[in-house]
Amino acid sequence: MSEIAGDTIDTFMRKVETFSSSYVEDWDAWLSTNSSVRPAQLGRILRKWQACRPNRMRRDAASAMHQAPYLDHLLDLATPHIQALSTFDIADPSALQTATYTTALDHLWDVFEQLSYDGRVREGLAGSVGISKAVMLVTDGRVGPAFDSSVRTALKVGEINHRAQWRNALGIVNADIQKFQRRTGVSFSAAKPSKFASLENGRIYDMALGPR
Repeated sequence: MSEIAGDTIDTFMRKVETFSSSYVEDWDAWLSTNSSVRPAQLGRILRKWQACRPNRMRRDAASAMHQAPYLDHLLDLATPHIQALSTFDIADPSALQTATYTTALDHLWDVFEQLSYDGRVREGLAGSVGISKAVMLVTDGRVGPAFDSSVRTALKVGEINHRAQWRNALGIVNADIQKFQRRTGVSFSAAKPSKFASLENGRIYDMALGPR
């Protein structure tokens, strides 16, 4: 697996179409989740995705197994920054140069660093895998990919330990997309497989590089 810059349209589409079916089902479930139960669904999916391993991840208020804050509170804190990213597009060449977006991304890093509350690594805080997975979910795929080992290996990106490093990694993604568009003469959005045409570009990129 590698970045998409050298892919043909057919190769890119095949990568997206062969993304793990269980993750596709999780995504469909997330998009259809009513806002009132999103905290519980966020927790269920992130635990399934092992987002905070080996640390303990927070639960929603209804199933509280620890002291506040709960996932409900994190989502409340994240809401204004999610709204600030409502028009974010990882394929836009200026996306990571827009102050409103970069400020919102920094705030979301700080919020979702609190995804985990206890554990033996990072002083109990969540790392970039959990943070980027959570942000991809709560922005409905506008901010992506999630920087798990598959994506980092494909992009030749090392450990991401700070929010500036995360933004830099998103910049690498953006540059990869620009190269792909120039090489193929087709916009990233237009290259999506038709059955995934409604998905946001960050999610599509995640599917191209993520687990098979």
